[in-house]
Amino acid sequence: MRRALALATLALAACGKLQGFGGPVPPLVTFNVAFTGDLTPLRPPGIASEKSLQVAVVWGAQWLTEPFCVLPPESDAAKAVIAAGCRDPFGFVPARASASAAVAADGTASLPLLQLPSADVLVGDVTARVAYASLVVYDDRNGNGTLDLSEPHRAPSGRDDGPDMNDTPDATDILYGASFLTMTAPDQRVAYREGAFDTTGFYPRAGCGDPPKGFSIDAASGFTFDSAKAATLAGVLPPEGDLALCAESPSGTLVSIGARAPADVDEVGCDEPTDDGSSRYREPPVDDPDLADRVWACAHLPSSGGFGGAPDGGAPDGGAPDGGAPDGGAGDGGAGAASSLIQLVVSGRSSDRCKGLTHYTLRGCRESVTCALPDWDFTANPPSWWKCPR
Repeated sequence: MRRALALATLALAACGKLQGFGGPVPPLVTFNVAFTGDLTPLRPPGIASEKSLQVAVVWGAQWLTEPFCVLPPESDAAKAVIAAGCRDPFGFVPARASASAAVAADGTASLPLLQLPSADVLVGDVTARVAYASLVVYDDRNGNGTLDLSEPHRAPSGRDDGPDMNDTPDATDILYGASFLTMTAPDQRVAYREGAFDTTGFYPRAGCGDPPKGFSIDAASGFTFDSAKAATLAGVLPPEGDLALCAESPSGTLVSIGARAPADVDEVGCDEPTDDGSSRYREPPVDDPDLADRVWACAHLPSSGGFGGAPDGGAPDGGAPDGGAPDGGAGDGGAGAASSLIQLVVSGRSSDRCKGLTHYTLRGCRESVTCALPDWDFTANPPSWWKCPR
């Protein structure tokens, strides 16, 4: 009887409000930021002041640059297209913008994080995986409390080629600084580690210590482009330039971010619809796509046997952790075999926030440019505007 009364009492209590479980959820971690510098000379034309200066946690993506952007250019025109249309191959690439917090008038900010990074930004298996993030300072122009990412604007295609042909307008948010811009410069990055740590090509810090378990603030000196390329060709990860700048610090460590011109920071806010290192070859439209404000070049399809991948992670640019050849998308002429097929490579427009390339070929398929039965074939009768040899 006593037990029955106790169960009845618990049942009645369950119908009411439980005590001691209310109130705000405590953060998992709080990041501390100090933002310095005068924004007045950095504002874009027409911007008189900031609407809402914020700092956001932006988790990094696994990403491989496409071969055209890192192989030696075959002409000055191709070199110009690379400069205009290829993002920094060692730059930080965003996967997702997470929490944001206001930057105070004195430049300080405390950014609480209430959720762990999602599985799609964690690299490795359940026994050893890691995620990295950049702390990005931006002006929240539309007031939605979130850093909105932009995407490259591809040139028009002859048919609907899916989401990577996005022509959504650029985000209105203005970026003014980031703690992690590129692996070729010093950085302070947010790290989150679960289980063991495996050294890979995912934003590596070769020679630095392993990030501790849980959240931390890790620093690195960066490496030069030439040393990274030499190391990659040798099958090793590029060493940091100054190991004295390596640090693995508690998550509450102050992160210093200096103000920079938006053009220098924009890539941290540029999403990549294609992240596996493959090139997407497109059907040229019948009508002139208007390349007046784009840089273009005629080039052979690149060989896959040039700028190889670093061990356990592909090229050290946030690439895939298995180091394998990219899957999906079109081929690049076969490993070590140059293609006789000529492509027309086109950059984005000068006004675009994000860099990107469009690859046109006179013959090809959505799945592969070297398909046996092409989806399009204009080799016998190219469009009147076509600028390259057949």
